Order: sequence, then C-alpha cells, then structure tokens
Amino acid sequence: MNTEEKIKEVAKYLLFVEGRLYATTQQIAQSAGIDRTVIHYYFRTKAYLVYIIINEIINEFPAPSWNDIKDLSLKQKLERYINYNTEKNNKYPYLDIYIITQNEFSEFGQKLFFPLTEMIPEISVCISEGKTNYSSPLQFLTDLVSMVSGFHVSVDFLRKKSDIVLSSSFYHQRAERIINLFLK
Repeated sequence: MNTEEKIKEVAKYLLFVEGRLYATTQQIAQSAGIDRTVIHYYFRTKAYLVYIIINEIINEFPAPSWNDIKDLSLKQKLERYINYNTEKNNKYPYLDIYIITQNEFSEFGQKLFFPLTEMIPEISVCISEGKTNYSSPLQFLTDLVSMVSGFHVSVDFLRKKSDIVLSSSFYHQRAERIINLFLK
C-alpha cells in the first residue's frame, strides 16, 4: 500500500471505525507511522482528507436513489434501509455520526443516506389505515433511524467492553423484529 492510501485507510479507521471524530492530523500521522507533513503534502488539510475518504466510502456504499426503490412496498423499503445501513455501519459505525455532527450532511447526505423523507406520504397512508401504531411520520422515521444507526454505535461500544460476536442471522432476525415493531 502506498503512503497516500495508507493515510486514507488510517484516517477512515480512526474516524469512522474507532469513533475518534476529532482525531488530528498529528494523530492520524502517528497511527500511520509517518510525519504529519506527509499528510499536508498529499492532502493539504484534514478537511480535504476527510472529503476524499468520505467520497471513497460513498463509492463503496452508494445509497439507493428514490427511483431505485419508489415502486417497492413500505415493508420492502424498510428492509432495504435496514440492510443498507447494516452493511455500511458494520464497516464504519461512526460515519453517520461524523457527518451529522460535523455539519457535512448537506454535501454528502444525498449520496450516503437512504431517501427516508421520500417515504413520508406512504407512512402517512400507513398511519391513516391503522397499519402502524405510530401517529406521526416524523416519529416513525426518528425511531427507525435511532434503532438502525444508533444500534451500530451501541454494539461497537459493547464489543470494546466484551467479546460479543454477532452472526449474520442475528442481523437478519433483528431486521425482522424492527419491521414488526413498525408495521402491523
């Protein structure tokens, strides 16, 4: 791996896997076993380095567009959302938190986040037909995002404190449980 790739991989790991959201270029350089000036040579600033690595992650995990999912049932959309986020957040558990807390959502949000707000009319119909216990699409989506994205940070925390290993069947069963909580 060349030096530029090593810097990017170390930065991804520190920021989005370990959750060291405020890691400095000095900390990234130390973890990569290089001098901080090398990061400056390749990327000039930490902001540009982060911009580059988030774009790489977007290419690795492109979110579906609304056109990709609009003809699916609400249940199928929820399954896709859970599966997409499980795959992305298993690899980078702190990525979503970083983007939201660093006010990077507007730039990267459309490319990296599932088109949840497009589902509001369908959720509203589901509410009016009594197919969910929710009375507000906003509460529905807020709870959904919390259960799906927040779970990965919680699991990462628990893994660091114990020897928890989750199987793929665990994630599948969890997806089913979440959908059953949201839809009757």
